[in-house]
Amino acid sequence: MYGPAGVGKTTCVKHVFDRLETEAGAESVYINAWQYNSRSSLLTELLIQLGYPAPRKGKPVDELLSKLREWLDKNRGVAVAIDEFDQLEEKTEIIYDLQMLNQEAENSLGLVMVSNRPPSKVHLDPRSQSRLNCQTLQFNSYNAPQLQEILSKRVEQAFKPGTVPDEVIEEIAETVAENSGDCREALEKLLRTGRKADQNGKSELEVSML
Repeated sequence: MYGPAGVGKTTCVKHVFDRLETEAGAESVYINAWQYNSRSSLLTELLIQLGYPAPRKGKPVDELLSKLREWLDKNRGVAVAIDEFDQLEEKTEIIYDLQMLNQEAENSLGLVMVSNRPPSKVHLDPRSQSRLNCQTLQFNSYNAPQLQEILSKRVEQAFKPGTVPDEVIEEIAETVAENSGDCREALEKLLRTGRKADQNGKSELEVSML
């Protein structure tokens, strides 16, 4: 899964994982590779989220993989999402580790990789790409109408009725769509404008405040 920042990749993964747990009773684990960017730290975090006590620092990778295999043999399948996948230091090794677990354990391990870069720019070796045999899902930047819809829903949730005119929402949506299409940027602009109106004692947001 790939696309530029702020287009809903992480939100989508977490929503699907919530549905998996609620409707199918499936186990799911979300890990951000900005925080766990080495092979051992990622495998350790995966074990911790599956309920194992935190392994001691510096535990060999083979032991971590053995514990994961043990969990998969005794429990059920698990879906694992690695966000910011392109930040991993040992991408090839991690893919190999997780795919071997999926093939050899009693229960399956599904892998979702989330990245800002397209697969061709993630620099996996040919064997890893072949082993993955994955489906690719591209997220595109938001356009102005999509951003308007998102902003309107946020206004309903966070602002008093009648305090955010349509022209303010339209201006934010059009500006952000032209510059980046980043939903987070649009929401931050809305928040900053709301704070500015509050600081100036205004009961309504104005385009001039943007």
